[in-house]
Amino acid sequence: MLEAMTTIALLTDFGTRDPYVAAVKGVIAARCDARIEDLTHEIAPFDVFGAAWFLRSVFEYWPEGTIFVVVVDPGVGTTRRILAADRDGKTLLAPDNGVLTFIAGGVHAVENDSFFLPNGSNTFHGRDRFAPVAAAIANGARLEELGPRVDDFVRVDYTPPSYAHGKIEGTIVAVDRYGNLITDIEVAKIGFEPVLRSGGHVVDRLERNYGDAKDGPFLIAGSTGCIELSVANGSAAELLQLGRGEKVSITPK
Repeated sequence: MLEAMTTIALLTDFGTRDPYVAAVKGVIAARCDARIEDLTHEIAPFDVFGAAWFLRSVFEYWPEGTIFVVVVDPGVGTTRRILAADRDGKTLLAPDNGVLTFIAGGVHAVENDSFFLPNGSNTFHGRDRFAPVAAAIANGARLEELGPRVDDFVRVDYTPPSYAHGKIEGTIVAVDRYGNLITDIEVAKIGFEPVLRSGGHVVDRLERNYGDAKDGPFLIAGSTGCIELSVANGSAAELLQLGRGEKVSITPK
């Protein structure tokens, strides 16, 4: 049986127009035989929370041995640390700015600069530090070789949902390209026919899919397992003028 190839999965806010992604891939490809995959490079510039939630939404679907390289790094070149973490047989490399809030397991600070490219820049750690460290891990380097274990890593400013009896409170945490308003409230924890309130709007219709939905806004169990506020063939975000960060409450119908 052939041994599974290690995968390095990239998540950045670089876009694809500039040479940044290509440079990162080149450094990795020159140093290891791992397969390189793109999670996305379309995180909004500097959007740490967006990257953290994206990572939360996809992490479980990637196989053991995957090395996630997350470079959404507005603090590049400062004293912020680079972190290496392991969870569920997978490894994550990320700046210490909160992108690992929802995922981090055992965390190490990457302090061994022998793994970095020599004469690297202060503005492109993705190429000069993250990429060669990811390649080293793919080649067998242990996290203990990178630096010491730490427990005081940064987390994003986030209040988890509250599931009090008779009223659930949460937040819109993402807006996808279709305009669906994705909340952090888990459908499995609702337990009653819901009425959602947010920004002066009241939505009390729950649909099973988009194709059979009637006109107007409705609630739906999204693919992440969380409740979403949607409009069939339209944008709930535009119709309701709601966005990420808006608070929502759900009560029984």
